[in-house]
Amino acid sequence: MNFQLDKLISNLPSSPGVYIYKNSDNKIIYVGKAVNLKKRVTQYFKNDEALGYKTKQLVSQITKIDFKIVQSEIEALILESSLIKQYRPKFNSQLKDDKSYIYITISKDKIPIIKPAFKSTLNSNSIFYGPFPDSSAVKNLLKTIRAIFPFYSSHHSPKKCLYCHLNLCPGPNPEIKEYKKNINKIKSILNGNFSRLISKLTKEMTIFSKSENFEMAALRRDQINALNYIISGWKSLTNLYQRINLQEDQIGKSLNELKTILSPYFPNLNNINRFEAYDISNLGSKYFVGSMVVFQNGNISKDQYRQFKIYSKVTPDDQFMIKEVIYRRLKHQEWTLPDFILVDGGKPQVSAANSICQLPIIGLAKKQETIFIKTPTDWVEINLPKNSSALLLLQNLRNEAHRFANNYRKKLIKKTIQ
Repeated sequence: MNFQLDKLISNLPSSPGVYIYKNSDNKIIYVGKAVNLKKRVTQYFKNDEALGYKTKQLVSQITKIDFKIVQSEIEALILESSLIKQYRPKFNSQLKDDKSYIYITISKDKIPIIKPAFKSTLNSNSIFYGPFPDSSAVKNLLKTIRAIFPFYSSHHSPKKCLYCHLNLCPGPNPEIKEYKKNINKIKSILNGNFSRLISKLTKEMTIFSKSENFEMAALRRDQINALNYIISGWKSLTNLYQRINLQEDQIGKSLNELKTILSPYFPNLNNINRFEAYDISNLGSKYFVGSMVVFQNGNISKDQYRQFKIYSKVTPDDQFMIKEVIYRRLKHQEWTLPDFILVDGGKPQVSAANSICQLPIIGLAKKQETIFIKTPTDWVEINLPKNSSALLLLQNLRNEAHRFANNYRKKLIKKTIQ
């Protein structure tokens, strides 16, 4: 290594950032990112025998080293990508097959879809960002962004998905104007405009707060905190992904919170491996049906869903119908018993279910999303925070039971009409 390069390397900071190699024509020939700029660059020149053929070619052409210090992995990832896109350094392509570089695409659909794509699959009708040499970092980046600004990664079915429960998906019927605002904010992240985006979110938070829309103000606050977190330190991107977006971790948190809430009232509730949710759907004086949906081993278990046509009542009576459905369900000894039962409703529905069932039973009433529990001496009413992971899980299953019952009733009506 010549004296000039040795001096350049000795002057490099031990900071995270992007390093830029140039040749004798002052042309950029390679761009990379590193946790420690000095340590990473030194590795290229320290042991010639450990270098591959193409890397040796790269090193032999380096005459100048520039660098840009950043504060976080997400900034380094985006800066590295923008420099590669702008300068197309030849060794970025040669040291790794250019076809394996990954891009982030945003479709121009009415409801835009965001997903990673390789160069060979890029759609000219989409906006795309990249190329990114590090595909795993890109996947983590998208998971992180989705936790802050939920988006579609594919066309959504008319039904809610599990990602809706995890607050990573806008749901089957998003408000299009608001969804597109979120997409614009994601574009700001992918363009590296973090300061401008945080400033915009801060202004929106202030406006919402002044108009007493405290729910939206709190959402903006959380988004600002999340953005500050991922740009505040190296490896924050990976840490945030692990902290909030692993599906099994989120479900585990929900179940642990739920067990903590219910255990004082049901001392034998040691674990929650399975619970069932029930709802009644009726229309007029002919079509009375009930549904059972199942959550088991951390997942919605659709193959164990059941539908019930009500036989013993010809007038609307949710209490009696819940009682009939659960009674008929318990006759099936071949079905695994749940750790607890959730019914849609309050005291009347819980009382009806308790009259024929010894299992733990709770109700979830829609208006205030109050949990109702009947103790031997009194009633307990619990109102969890709106962002409670336990409440979100209960709501998801309750709503799924409602959807399943309604679909069955509509199916019966259709058969009658035909």
